[in-house]
Amino acid sequence: MRLVTYTANGEGPRAGLTQGDQVIDLAHGAKAIGKELPASVVEMLALGDTGMETARAVQDAAASGSLETIPASSATLKAVVMDPPAIYLLAGNYQSHIMESGAAGVNKAEINPRPFIKPGTAIIGSGDPIRIPADSDTLDYEIEISAVIGNTGRNISENAANEHIAGYTVFNDVSARSLKIAENRKERDGDSFFDWLLGKWCDSFAAVGPYLVTRDEAGDPSTLEMALHVNGELRQHSSAGEMIFSIPEAIAFLSR
Repeated sequence: MRLVTYTANGEGPRAGLTQGDQVIDLAHGAKAIGKELPASVVEMLALGDTGMETARAVQDAAASGSLETIPASSATLKAVVMDPPAIYLLAGNYQSHIMESGAAGVNKAEINPRPFIKPGTAIIGSGDPIRIPADSDTLDYEIEISAVIGNTGRNISENAANEHIAGYTVFNDVSARSLKIAENRKERDGDSFFDWLLGKWCDSFAAVGPYLVTRDEAGDPSTLEMALHVNGELRQHSSAGEMIFSIPEAIAFLSR
């Protein structure tokens, strides 16, 4: 399945799924087949396997032509996950990105993942403007694959990590690489670290793709290719398999 959050006909944002050039409303579709689903992707994912099974039943009913659909051309796709309870990212998790910045490559056996978070206020959808904050005039991009958690858990093993993933979406981790906040400032230990965080937390600095492709359809994420263009120019092209810490390793670490 390809889950979306959409607006159409003055309604929304609402959870839906796409089928060809049509969008199916999940809550309306579930009601039509005698079941229930919330109108939010986040609330649907919180139902775990039950929510996903109901969504698949809606998809099957739509495929049979028994449900009302909306032409995709009449819908506006938003960030598929608009209000997640948490957004975790790993800093410096691509060897090529580390070396692009002029630093030496790292030995995975000698390091731990370095997680940080972004606030929900940073989320924007495909096509929404990225806003340049007043304290910076230098923005940077980083394309990422985002694993969206469905079944929650703690102390998850690497082998069990995939069972907790609902699906995957693309994510642009926008950063303000230079800030204008150090003028007349007395330096303290940790200033550079907190400046780095401030450069990650701004509004509109988390562009989330319009589709959440479920785990069964996406397949092995390490084989998925990612590309990012700026004004038509290819700036990044890599695969999730190039991550230093894999998605299961990151989930196991974070869940501890």
